[in-house]
Amino acid sequence: MSARSVVDSLIAFFAMIACLAALGRVFDVALARPPTGVYAPPPPEPMGERDAELAVVARAGADRRPVAGAAVRVFHERGGRYYDAGSARTDASGRALLRGLPRGAAWVIVDADGFARVSITLVLSGDARAAEVSLEPAVALAVEVRDEEQRPLAGATVLVSAADPLPFGALTGNDGRVRFTRLGAGPWAVKVSARGYESVTRAGITADTTVELRRLGMLEVRVVTAGGAPVAFADVVITGPALWPARRATTDQRGVALISALLAGSYDLKAEKGELVSDTLLGVPLARGQHQSVTLEVRPGRMVTVVVTDGDGDSPLVVPGADVVLAESGLSSFPRRGRTGADGSLVLGPLAPGPATLAARADDFVPRGGVPVPDVLDGPVRVALLRGGVIEGEVVDSKGVPVDGASIEIIGTDRSGLPVSETPMMMAFRREHFEWALPGPLPLIPAGELGVMPGPVPPIPGALPASDAPEAESPASPRVELAPWVTRFDGTFTAKPVTPGRVRALVRHPSYVEATSDAVSLAPGGHAKVRVVLLSGGALEGTVVDERDRPVEGARVELSAVEGTLERSTLTASDGSFAFAAVPAEITLSVARPEEPTRAVIRRALEVSEGQRATVRLALPPLRGAVKVVVTSEEREPVDAAQVTLLSLDPDSPFRQTQFTTADGTQSFDDAAGLPLRVVVEAPGWARIALTTERADETIELALKHGVLVEGRVTGVRGRELLSGASVTLVADGLRKSALTDAEGRYVLRDVTPGPARLIVSHLDHATAETTVRIEATGRADRAFELPDVDLAEPATVEGEVLDGAGKPVTGARVAVGVVPAYLPAGALPPGLAVTDASGRFKLTDVAPGALTIEAYAVDVGRGEARAVQVDAGHAVTGLVIRLAPTGADDEPASSGGVAVTLGERGEGTSLEVVIVQVAEGSEAERAGLREGDVILRIDGAQPEDMRDARRRLAGPLGADVLLELERDEVTLRERVNREPVRR
Repeated sequence: MSARSVVDSLIAFFAMIACLAALGRVFDVALARPPTGVYAPPPPEPMGERDAELAVVARAGADRRPVAGAAVRVFHERGGRYYDAGSARTDASGRALLRGLPRGAAWVIVDADGFARVSITLVLSGDARAAEVSLEPAVALAVEVRDEEQRPLAGATVLVSAADPLPFGALTGNDGRVRFTRLGAGPWAVKVSARGYESVTRAGITADTTVELRRLGMLEVRVVTAGGAPVAFADVVITGPALWPARRATTDQRGVALISALLAGSYDLKAEKGELVSDTLLGVPLARGQHQSVTLEVRPGRMVTVVVTDGDGDSPLVVPGADVVLAESGLSSFPRRGRTGADGSLVLGPLAPGPATLAARADDFVPRGGVPVPDVLDGPVRVALLRGGVIEGEVVDSKGVPVDGASIEIIGTDRSGLPVSETPMMMAFRREHFEWALPGPLPLIPAGELGVMPGPVPPIPGALPASDAPEAESPASPRVELAPWVTRFDGTFTAKPVTPGRVRALVRHPSYVEATSDAVSLAPGGHAKVRVVLLSGGALEGTVVDERDRPVEGARVELSAVEGTLERSTLTASDGSFAFAAVPAEITLSVARPEEPTRAVIRRALEVSEGQRATVRLALPPLRGAVKVVVTSEEREPVDAAQVTLLSLDPDSPFRQTQFTTADGTQSFDDAAGLPLRVVVEAPGWARIALTTERADETIELALKHGVLVEGRVTGVRGRELLSGASVTLVADGLRKSALTDAEGRYVLRDVTPGPARLIVSHLDHATAETTVRIEATGRADRAFELPDVDLAEPATVEGEVLDGAGKPVTGARVAVGVVPAYLPAGALPPGLAVTDASGRFKLTDVAPGALTIEAYAVDVGRGEARAVQVDAGHAVTGLVIRLAPTGADDEPASSGGVAVTLGERGEGTSLEVVIVQVAEGSEAERAGLREGDVILRIDGAQPEDMRDARRRLAGPLGADVLLELERDEVTLRERVNREPVRR
């Protein structure tokens, strides 16, 4: 499964039972009934071979006697969903035999009267399998629900969960009580909710408990004109983290709207009537059960005319039926939506004073956002869309046989560096959501119950047929139906429209390991072909045990592919077992304790042979002791609110945690003692400090030194002009500190850590300057370290073209002074980079004078440079030609995350070294302290063979750490870097 864990799937799977409870049938155990009712759909056809056989023996845990009459249910996992695959009851010997089961990962649940429910996971194949389960006596729990006045609440929903991922649920009776009689051993988590009250969740419950629910709050919103007159029948819209989508209420004759039944939190409010509109009131706080009054003042707003066109140009075609969104301040709580008519235009508003942006999408085009709305409107605002491309492909298995029924997702980055993740379902979801939201915010129920709303809910992909979609009046023509991106009988597929950029086809099929195509560069309206080979993969079964070799139930196991984007997770069953089917050859397993499922405590690299079943036994380490970090000043005074980060330097123990010290300067980190750690401490007014220990003691003490106050001056015209508004950035040890110069050209940077640093100075009217400096402590916190003046030259420009080896123009090549990065974080290009147009031409601006090296790089084409290009201040260099030569060594792994560094090789054979040539600005690599010139010795404990192998090991699941062992200035050090979305 994906990161949408098995817990979510199983809870959704049993949603029908919760519905039955809501209709009045209180249930105690989800599977307590005989397996005759329809609780889940059967597996979809075709399922392939259904020749698996499973024998389950149920025994009592205490005396090992067989348990007769136990209900055994088998649920088959396919595509992240669970289906009813078969059921049986145990006979007098405690044995149940199930035949004709589908092959693949299965979840087996055993339930018997007087015993707690038990679950196991395994992989079924054509062979007969046998499993034995131990049933423990059931435990009872009573829950009482009361309101703030200690009166019993009838009809409250109570959900109880423990290590078993399936919850137990019931409704309280007239006495506000409910009793569960068939739970497994505690502790339990209890969640209670009731209409008109806040939901409450309590963990660590070990005995009968009472839960008190608080009533919800209310806002009284008064709408007035600038003169203070009440505005009757004005619309008031409200939204917030606890209330989505936005709701609408109408003021009465007094200009007042009452909005009740609100959860505690913060809310955004806005009012409008006709062309009158108020500013958006952001973050109105509301405490539990509080009644609060607010006032909104309306005044005339702006009406924005929008025209959507097919590309740029002097006479472009207009795009009818385009969906347009107008958002205040770029990100609005109350965006305005509309659809263009036959002339490609529409009018949106009223818009309150202030910045605003437009976004648009249309069939066969790529969505576009961030188009600014001018402060003064002197005509229509134009939004130009790019046409999407087409990717055709072929999917086959390892024998070259076409694979039909495989689903396709397009991933990568667009031409602006933003992530691309597209499927027809997501496109349809965005379209249906727009249709649903087009009429505006939903009205509030007059009674104020926000738990129920009239009209359709936000659409869920695949949940409703097209005929059930909400209708909205629109001048647009009928929508173009999106063909599914699924392979046909001959294994071919067509995906369109696809966002232009650097993209891949990600192919999934239940019977195979997901795979990705090679990356292709897709131009607007362009066409590309790919071929993908799917492997059947292997099966993996395992067991998680504790330090005493006892099975651990409810441990979270996450599987991620070393190559590719495959990520799945599951929870261990009652016997500590877990199973995965269709497993790729090289994987990483991460295991988290049941009580802390978001933090992995062990990580293992495994290999699973194609078509084989592998088994693994993973032992959780004993719970380590806590590490107490004590942060003081040099005078031994405690430092409050210091940020303390602990990073494990053991590749098999991925510990990363950040906390802040309390008033006594201390903070405790559980389960960290004995690990090799890097401890990093930062605090306002102090220099950053880092400590490395090979074995963490119970107490770590660090004394902070005052940060250095750094001052300097920026000038122009060889020192004759003091430049105000210049941007100054100092990069030291992974930290960036920035400031703007004042009217005298001076800047101040505080809390700088002493040592080497990089100073970058830029100004709109001058060339950017970059220099290396060394910051020295002055001995006093109020005495500044003075940097030499930085004099900015008049900017120059460099223009030219980039050609490939055959002399043809290269589109989309990146060009810069010095080294062009091969890998960047997903997002906008950093300053100083230019991109060639369709004719291969580029223009670099704000270039500093000197004899410079201009480099160009294009994916799949190569790298080239022009050396000793003489650039004079205020002049333009034109006609520069850069020819690219293939490099071929720095491959692009198909993984969700990576490290934004450019690599190089030095030496050959056994003496070959992989060197970091460039670290992307603002990346996680820069924040971790990686530097140009660092030699990579090991990646997660493994020595890279060459640059290609290093790049493969740096890639991996998004957000997962990678541990690097580096050599810098003949000193070996270790750094843990968080993977992030990167693009080549």
